[in-house]
Amino acid sequence: MGSNMAEAHPIAYANVLKAKERGAKVIHVDPHFSRTSALANLYIATRAGSDIVFLGAIINYLLENNGYFRDYVVNYTNAAALISETYQGPEDLGGLFSGFDAASGSYTDQSGWDYQYDREGKPLSDPTLQHPQCVLQIMRRHFARYTPEMVEQVCGVSRQKWLQVAQTLIENSGRERTSALCYAVGWTQQSKGVQIIRAAAIIQLLLGNIGRPGGGIMALRGHASIQGSTDVPTLYDLLSGYMPQPNAMLKHGTLADYIASAGAKTGWWSNFPAYIMSLLKAWYGEAIHEGESDCGYRWLPKIIGDHSHLVTSYAMLDGKVSGCLLFGQNPAAGSTNSRMQRKALEQLDWLVVRDLYEVESAAFWHKGPEPVDAGAIKTEVFLLPAAASTEKDGCFTNTQRLLQWRDKAVDPPGDARSDLWFVYHLGKRLRELYAESKATKDRPIQVLTWDYEREEPEEGTRILDEPDVLLVLKEINGYYVRPPEQTEGKQAAHSLRDAPHVAGFTALKDDGSTACGSWIYSGVYPEPGNNRAASRKAEGHTFLQWGFAWPANRRILYNRASADPQGRPWSERKQYIWWDPAQKKWTGEDIPDFPVGKAPDYTPPPGALGMDAIAGSDPFIMKPSLCPGGCAMGRCPRITRRLSHRCTTRSTGSRVTRRRAIIGSGRIIPSRR
Repeated sequence: MGSNMAEAHPIAYANVLKAKERGAKVIHVDPHFSRTSALANLYIATRAGSDIVFLGAIINYLLENNGYFRDYVVNYTNAAALISETYQGPEDLGGLFSGFDAASGSYTDQSGWDYQYDREGKPLSDPTLQHPQCVLQIMRRHFARYTPEMVEQVCGVSRQKWLQVAQTLIENSGRERTSALCYAVGWTQQSKGVQIIRAAAIIQLLLGNIGRPGGGIMALRGHASIQGSTDVPTLYDLLSGYMPQPNAMLKHGTLADYIASAGAKTGWWSNFPAYIMSLLKAWYGEAIHEGESDCGYRWLPKIIGDHSHLVTSYAMLDGKVSGCLLFGQNPAAGSTNSRMQRKALEQLDWLVVRDLYEVESAAFWHKGPEPVDAGAIKTEVFLLPAAASTEKDGCFTNTQRLLQWRDKAVDPPGDARSDLWFVYHLGKRLRELYAESKATKDRPIQVLTWDYEREEPEEGTRILDEPDVLLVLKEINGYYVRPPEQTEGKQAAHSLRDAPHVAGFTALKDDGSTACGSWIYSGVYPEPGNNRAASRKAEGHTFLQWGFAWPANRRILYNRASADPQGRPWSERKQYIWWDPAQKKWTGEDIPDFPVGKAPDYTPPPGALGMDAIAGSDPFIMKPSLCPGGCAMGRCPRITRRLSHRCTTRSTGSRVTRRRAIIGSGRIIPSRR
């Protein structure tokens, strides 16, 4: 859904067609009939913008006809958990969730969204799934509105065709079979894209298709390394590795405040302090020990509002933005309301465009779809030629989270340079400009670690000042600032060039002894000469030596869910990860996404912290809890309103909670978004 996979992702779709030849059912649901539709077993034509109704009706059908994978749902999701008796949903309150404050237009009282607890602080649950306040029954009431009749009316799809999709999903899910959902910008670029993806997550959790081979939800990225751009990242509200950008509107005043707010005491995110400290060390080096820098945290920019692309474009239109730098971005042709985008570009003082040729955003001042008066446009435009992917070294991160290295074939022509060259030399010039400044605000530029020079120019090239891309990869992977055996003493700190590599993110520390540019990529370059992104060994069932998949080279996230609570494969035919009682460890076809020596029958003791709080039967290790305190801005997707799905975690004291996927919010990926 939301994708023309055959034309936009032809290599990936070739594998879909191979699966079809072996008996897989391919369904394409989209307003536009395309080559993907022509090659599918079943094509469903829908009206644009009606995806939530289509998916919501499937959820309703699964719940009303017991079409869900019951053992998976009871054991691996929060479907059985009981919600506060004071909680009410939109069906009770005329379209709103309980806790809404009309004066502020927000949900100020979320106390009713919490779980019910016993005297020991454990969430109450009903494994029969019959209690009216259990999550599954709340979902049943919420999605009851999405009927086959609504699908016919809103989506323009007949009951028979829609039912064929629902039944096909059920027939191809459960113990013996799995189904995957693939989407692209046909979902994400809708104003309610988040809600659509949440609805898809609910379907896949109900069907038991998360963490299992052949299942999952695959975001088909629109360009070669959009996934990598998200990971490192280029998003305004994230730091590298899906750590949230500090926010001036939240309690993020100090590093301790930020860690308390964004981190967690239980689950894998309990390692958050090590990841943020290693990032600060990678960016600012030994300067993080300056007394007033708060370990360098004061130097991180803080969000003061919505800085997303469209909001920034409107600010630009209002004359509130002086300059803009575009890297491979073409808003004058490819962004929402391109005419508005061109008008916004006219309000800038300066614009820098780096691209392979003069795209519409570089040419808006003298030509466009409507007449242009170049003399009336004040914007000074700089078009800088960029190198193509074949003209520079580096890696792509694809839809599968797979880093694949590609080597440079030829030098770029003329003055064209790689993005790395441009950013590196721009940074050097800025550091020179601010070198003598005494202003506190300029200190982060002065102390920024910024040494990626090659020891020797690349052989055979005419570009002698290209930075060393492997040094950048080493910083992203992580390295020891001080030897792992030494935590104290006067020994000088290692520099990026001479430091030992860390083997993976489990080596990262919160004491300043390690540096890491992106914790989820740690392990891609574990030692000199071993760039795992460049590995091309097509061996084994899951090709573990082909490229590097974050985190830790795991090919399927949460793969503990491919086994039942006792650690046995749900299906011998689709066995993937399982518990070996003889070796007393998890083993299988992939890197276990679970503590390898933790037995399925392990039960956390009261007050357990970190990964000790994760039971041996709880596969979703990134979840700090069953979302105590509620999920901000509502629990279920709806067609009639756009509600945020950011999950807020509150301190649970001594409460011991199970780590299951949260069906109501659809949070099933290790992300802070």
